[in-house]
Parts: sequence; C-alpha cells; structure tokens
Amino acid sequence: MQFFQMKFYLFFFFIFSLSLNQLIAQIIINEPPRALYYDRTRRITNPVDFNNFRDVFHSDKLLMGRRRIMGSIFYNTSRVFVYDGYKLNAEIKQAIGYDIRFRFLEEMMVNATFYQNFNRRAVAEWTSDYSYSIGRYNWENRKINFGYENYVQNKYKSTIEQFGENFLEGYYFVSANIFLPKETTDKIAIDETSNLRFITFSRYAFKYHDYYGNIKGGLFGGKPSVGGSFRYTIGWHFYIESALYYYFNSGKYQQPWDPDYTYGFGYANYRSFRLFCTYGNWATNRFPWRKKTYPGYGFPDGDFRLGVSWVW
Repeated sequence: MQFFQMKFYLFFFFIFSLSLNQLIAQIIINEPPRALYYDRTRRITNPVDFNNFRDVFHSDKLLMGRRRIMGSIFYNTSRVFVYDGYKLNAEIKQAIGYDIRFRFLEEMMVNATFYQNFNRRAVAEWTSDYSYSIGRYNWENRKINFGYENYVQNKYKSTIEQFGENFLEGYYFVSANIFLPKETTDKIAIDETSNLRFITFSRYAFKYHDYYGNIKGGLFGGKPSVGGSFRYTIGWHFYIESALYYYFNSGKYQQPWDPDYTYGFGYANYRSFRLFCTYGNWATNRFPWRKKTYPGYGFPDGDFRLGVSWVW
C-alpha cells in the first residue's frame, strides 16, 4: 500500500510541475484595455445592455468594468436528511447565497460563497455556512488549473482551532480542460453557446473525518482521489453536467457523503445582471451495487438555485 501511495504522490508531483510549466506559457489577461484620458464613451441607458456596474454608474473607478470582481445572489433550497439519534428525518433547506470572485492576478482567483440559512435544523455533513477556494481558473481548451478548495462543514461560529482543522480537510487539486475539436462541436452546435467540455482532475486532502467524527490523515496519510467530468451546453445557455470519482482504498477514504458520481443541469447565462436557474446533486450518490448509508437520498436532496449574476 505504501508503494502504491508513493507512486500516486510522484504522479501528483509530476502533474503539478507540468501545470506550472503550462502556466508560464498560457497566461491570458482577460481584461479590457484601460481607456485613455481623452476617450469618450456613450453612456448606456438601456438596462438590458448593462454588462457591469461601470455601465450602471458610468464610471471606471474602484475597478469597475475591469472584470476583476464578480459574483451572484441566489435562493437555494433542497431536502436534507438529519439524524436525531434514532432515525433520519427530512428537513427543507431554505437559504440565500452570496457568491463572490476576485481575480487578483491574471488568471488567479479567490472565490467564496456565504449562506444565510433560514432553517438551522437542515444541517448535514455536506452542508456548510460558507465555502472558499483559491487557484488558477482558466476555462479554455487544453489549459491546466490548480489550487485549493474547501467545501467541508464550515460554520460561522467555529473557533480558530476548528477553522484550522477544517482548512486541512480542504483539498488541493490539479485539473485539465479538454474540448472537442471545433469541427465536431460545429456538427452538434445549436447556437454560439453550444459546447462540450471534459475535465480530468486529481485531489488530495491532508486530513479528513469519518462517519463517527474522528479526524484522520496527515502529510503522507491524507485522502487522495481522482475523477473526470463533462459539461454539455446544449444551446441557449441550457446545460447538463456530470462527474465520476475514484477513491484510492475506498473502504478507508470514501465517507458516506463522498459521491461515486454527481450530476446537474440548468440555465446559466454568465453575463452580468442575468437570471440563472440550476440544479446540482453533489453528495452521497452511490452506484446501485454500492452500499448506501443514506438509502433515501435522491433527486430532491440536490441543490435548486434561482439567482442573478453580476459583474463589478
């Protein structure tokens, strides 16, 4: 087992080194050129044509219009199973989410999502008060991304020690984007939004906790996993997506809330001040032949979101 883990770490180190080499040659500055002092721009008065808050306030101060700050506000609901010590009870999660992303250096971003939960009983191992990540995110073809993401049970009332433990349970990742050739995409395209994207990824968390709340892991005894996903934008910003996960020594590392697969669909227009409506089921899913800790978990337990995006 130790020999197998060593091979995995060497592979992970190779992929991470490759990503650094790719980064040097792949940096794309996704930012509009700064207007010269004598440039004059016509004020946009039709709200339908607003692309960011620069158009709203007709000002380029405070990084407006630079595509460095963006996010969304959304309503989030789902069914959540809660164990009361005797049986599993169903609660309905009702929350408002605030998502914000800050691109601080070329393609490097800090992301965070904060939830205002109106049903405090709807809490499970896969729900949190907030999540955060930092890394390189480039969604173009044949680009390598890497960074750190934390979607564990983060709570606003956590102590510094609890925050530190949760931080170690977040995972470091390396991923690669793979698109279909343009010739193939053109054959299945309905409009300019149509595309099919694949992503392969590897992840590693230094610490993890089991079903009984015991903290396990370490520098070389953490939780490794790999997987692949796809996202098919059919057209008119409507999409479907899914992902498969593989856990090394699943009997040891895969916890009841760690999925074999995930899936989602919806309508997502990433322009500013546009509505989106999405569904995602990202936890606990098991293949039919696998043992289920939550046998009643299903479609109603995914996240339904209705919100509006914005670009500063």
